[in-house]
Amino acid sequence: MLHIRILSAGAALLSVLCLALPGTGRSDEKASPPKSVSVDREQVRKELEAKLTGRAPTEVVAFVEQLAREWVVRKGAYELAHRRVTSQVTEVSKDRQRVDDLKSPPPVPLVLRSADVEAALKAEQTVVDYHATRVKHLEAWKNAVTALAVAGADFDRAARAADDHLFAMRTASAFAAKVGAGKLPDAVEAKQLDDAAARIKALGSEVRDALEKATSDSAGVEKQLVDARAASDAAAAKLEALKGAQADTLAAFRFEEHARSMAPAQLVDEFAKTRKSLAEKTGAISGDAGDYKKAVASASETRHALNAVKEPPPPTRAEVPTSLEQTTRALAGVQAYLTARVRNSVEREEKVNALISALDELERRAVAYSTTLDDTRRLAAQVTAFATEVERRVGSGDLDAAQVPAGFGGTDRVQLDGELRAVTLAIQQLRQEREQLRKPDPDAENIKALTGHLLARVDERLNLLADLRALAHSYTVPHKDRPEAEQKRLDQRTAERVNGEAAEWDWLLAFDRSKGSASAAELLSADYRELIDFDDRADTLKRQKEALENLVDLGRRETADIAKLRTVLEKYEATSESTRKWDEWLRSRASSGGLKAEEATYRDEVARLNAVTLANARRVEALTGNSATDASKVAEQTKLSATGGEIGKARAELRAARIRGLRETGIRIGIVLLCAFILPRVMVFILGRAIRGGTNEAGSPSPVLAALRRVLKVGAWAVALVLVLNILGYDVTALVMALAIGALALALAARPMIADVLGSVAIFAERRFKVGDVVRLGTGEPARVVGLTWRSTALKNATGLMLSVPNRKVTELTVENLSRGGETYDAIAVTVSTDKDAGKVVTVLRGAVGQCKNVSADNGVAVVRYSQKGHVKVVEYRFWWFLKDYEARTKTRDEVFARIALGLSQEDMAGIEVTLG
Repeated sequence: MLHIRILSAGAALLSVLCLALPGTGRSDEKASPPKSVSVDREQVRKELEAKLTGRAPTEVVAFVEQLAREWVVRKGAYELAHRRVTSQVTEVSKDRQRVDDLKSPPPVPLVLRSADVEAALKAEQTVVDYHATRVKHLEAWKNAVTALAVAGADFDRAARAADDHLFAMRTASAFAAKVGAGKLPDAVEAKQLDDAAARIKALGSEVRDALEKATSDSAGVEKQLVDARAASDAAAAKLEALKGAQADTLAAFRFEEHARSMAPAQLVDEFAKTRKSLAEKTGAISGDAGDYKKAVASASETRHALNAVKEPPPPTRAEVPTSLEQTTRALAGVQAYLTARVRNSVEREEKVNALISALDELERRAVAYSTTLDDTRRLAAQVTAFATEVERRVGSGDLDAAQVPAGFGGTDRVQLDGELRAVTLAIQQLRQEREQLRKPDPDAENIKALTGHLLARVDERLNLLADLRALAHSYTVPHKDRPEAEQKRLDQRTAERVNGEAAEWDWLLAFDRSKGSASAAELLSADYRELIDFDDRADTLKRQKEALENLVDLGRRETADIAKLRTVLEKYEATSESTRKWDEWLRSRASSGGLKAEEATYRDEVARLNAVTLANARRVEALTGNSATDASKVAEQTKLSATGGEIGKARAELRAARIRGLRETGIRIGIVLLCAFILPRVMVFILGRAIRGGTNEAGSPSPVLAALRRVLKVGAWAVALVLVLNILGYDVTALVMALAIGALALALAARPMIADVLGSVAIFAERRFKVGDVVRLGTGEPARVVGLTWRSTALKNATGLMLSVPNRKVTELTVENLSRGGETYDAIAVTVSTDKDAGKVVTVLRGAVGQCKNVSADNGVAVVRYSQKGHVKVVEYRFWWFLKDYEARTKTRDEVFARIALGLSQEDMAGIEVTLG
């Protein structure tokens, strides 16, 4: 196991060193200059010695042996690379020799008769085959040279890697010898290393010479290939023209033979008709030519528009992002570039479709124009054949010149033939161009799809970064600055958490509303609010870390997409400068300054969030007593029951404060209830003492005091209820206002009843009469008081009728109490008009009153008014007495009136007028 561990450690160290060595990257990376190589090797040497310093000799020997085993692989790699170079040099020589061995074909014979047409076609086909073979051999030569360059680059990388490994072996063996590590492998001996280095140098020189020779020999292969392709296209076009004109040429020869067989008159007539048809066709050419030129111009304009669509230049390399803000800015630039490329692809597709439509229209116009040209050329050939035959016959004397139509002249077919060939060639070219445009390009579609994938990855990361900014902002916003709805939600969750973790009987203790318990409850709520806030923060941090992990994953997916895209782009790098620049940008994007730097930024942010999470965990532990050492467990930590920490302490203080508060509240409520029980009785007792002891003659409680007792009890208990609610901490302002408003409304509605109650109190307080007394209210008849309630006074008059007078009326009227010592005062008015002495009348009246048994001895008479007119005197007397029994007042008065009448009848009443009231 120790040996395996040593080998593993050595292999890992070797891998690190090889990565640090120059020349171990991609083939498209430029090699560093020699000076920087030496500096790098010096740095590697220092690092290697630092790694091996302090190691046991056995470990150093194991490491050197591992390097020796690795050297076998390195050596095999560059030997195989050299073999591929040698093989490819042979292929280059063979392909070049094939090109040199090609012999030019013989010239195409002239077509002078029908038999020459077939020979000319065969000769032209030989020319086409020759040029096609030459193009094929030149392309093979070019591909072989390209493959040789790739093989040379592979050998160069393998050789540099081997040379770097030799350097590492030299350094490690020298360090091992310095520390006395013991016997080392033979492969690390100085002679072996020198021989290996010389071998690498010799092979490298050989490969360079071969590459230089191949490059020198193939310097003009590209130009030769272009010329060969042009010649091949021209030969193919000429062959197609010969094939197209084969039928016409043979038809022309046959027409010439037919013209020779015509009679002179028939020859002249056919000549005239053919010339007329030729003139008509010649006139139609101009119209078709105009349409064809317009279609050519439209296609050229559309082609120019397609060629004008240029790929957007890649953005300049930005600084290495070290923060999320810099990463966002860098990604925004990447998004803009990729969006431009996608938009460029869409625009190119639109232009290609437009060009295909323009080529379709051009083909239609070209075919129509070529048909007209072909018909015209055929008629021109016939006219020429007719003209030649006419000239021959005129020259031989078979035809008179006067019979030939005026204006006769030969017809030039050279221009028509050239124009037809040009149009035919244009049709072939546009068809090839259209076919090339319509031909599916899997690589282009793949590039477009992969570019879209890259853009989607970048868009998704920008959205995640925006979410991260929003989450970071919400994390830092304090509670007071959050929206009202969120504050209420937090307060609600706090209340639910406080109540949910309360003890079994805490609901009963919650009735305490003392200041101490309120302060302790606020402290507990503040602790729980902080805990809930940490719960939200833990969720926010968790979402941030999930977003960062998604960012890392998306970055790795983008790296994979870039690798796929670069694999496709390698086919176009040699032929397209823009593609090469794009590939360089993609390479820099995937390098340490691009996606790797982004991933490092995300990892740093995750580490920072983990630190913040652990800090929050320590605070949550201080609040709840629940510990969490893992950043991923903080969310669960905040949801555990808070039984310890500051919250447990605050809850214990709250419970103690509530118990103290409940005791104080119970004492205060007891005092209030005791006062509510005692005060009405004390007040009723005092009022009873103030109102003649508070009882009537029968000894029963006064009805007024009973009503007051009920009112005072209700009022006292209502006030006690309000005070108790206030002591319990409830806001009784609204209740007091409601009771006050209700009492006011009740007082307004029951004003007469309240006036009656107050009147009863005034009656008893003033003591103007009591039950059993005879009173006169105002100017009314006397009546006995038989009852007194808080509402009214009950009266019974002399006739036995019962009267009920509201107490407010009693207090408003003049009350005359006619009772004294159980007797009732009564009186009558007597008016005497006489010019004599009125003493007899008074004597009679006194005697009549004194004779009544119901009248007490206490009686008398008084002069109320005296007046005299001449000799006539008018005297008004009031005779008064006290009745022993008020119920017999009417009978007593009847008896008094009867006795007065009897007494007056016995006296001499002449000149005396007596009136009884």
